[in-house]
Amino acid sequence: MHELRQAGFTLVELVMVIALAGLVAVMVSAVMSNPLQSFVDQSRRAELVDKASVALNRMARDVHLAVPNSLTVGSSQIQMLSIAAAGRYRANQPDGVGPRLDPPQCTQSVGDCSIEILSPITPASSNTAHWLIIYNTDISELNAAAAPSVISPKVFTWAAGSLSASLQGFRFKYASPQHRFYLASDVVGYRCAGAGMDAEGNGTGKLWRGISANLDGSSPVESLVVDSVSGCTFTYAPGTNTRSGLVTLRLTLSQNDEPITLLQQVHVDNAP
Repeated sequence: MHELRQAGFTLVELVMVIALAGLVAVMVSAVMSNPLQSFVDQSRRAELVDKASVALNRMARDVHLAVPNSLTVGSSQIQMLSIAAAGRYRANQPDGVGPRLDPPQCTQSVGDCSIEILSPITPASSNTAHWLIIYNTDISELNAAAAPSVISPKVFTWAAGSLSASLQGFRFKYASPQHRFYLASDVVGYRCAGAGMDAEGNGTGKLWRGISANLDGSSPVESLVVDSVSGCTFTYAPGTNTRSGLVTLRLTLSQNDEPITLLQQVHVDNAP
């Protein structure tokens, strides 16, 4: 009879294999963890930079579209009249007879006030009530449109090359040397709320964009622009003889104890 032999692993060999496999796994994880963590960190930074950049660019676009000398800036909020249309006007005749008056007046005895548009504007017509602004030289002049004023009540519409409104007893305060006018129907504002960081290093604040139909910016309809805000600062340097006004927008977003700060400066042309 032949002797039967059995082949297999001993307990010692099995323990050694398990130990070696564990050592290899630890070494592989140590080698791979740093690149993977770097990829995660880089992706997070790129996302934060993209979100902050989009928010700042949107704010800058609204600042560029602001009616001259309508910008108000606080440490964490900014507000402005947004231009809906602009063009050049012709001095008007309130009653359709007599000499043309500049600045325009709405002192006709009957009928609508009418001001002729000299240059094409976009959109070509609108049935929505707008404020009409002529030669606003200072933010303080944008008051409640008490005559005479640089801004009319919110009643003007336009079509067929003419501005019109059911308005009597009103006249504009100044004549524009370039016969330039602006039309606006909304006040646009931005505000930071709750800026800070929680225990995990995530930003707790939010940046909101509001649109108000009221001249003082009250009761705005707000939409979220960006979250994860840990800090934001808005400053404004008025224009001088050598440069235009300058708005500085600083926004900090934070996630997982990693902050990203972007700064953007916007020139403000306040020539009325």
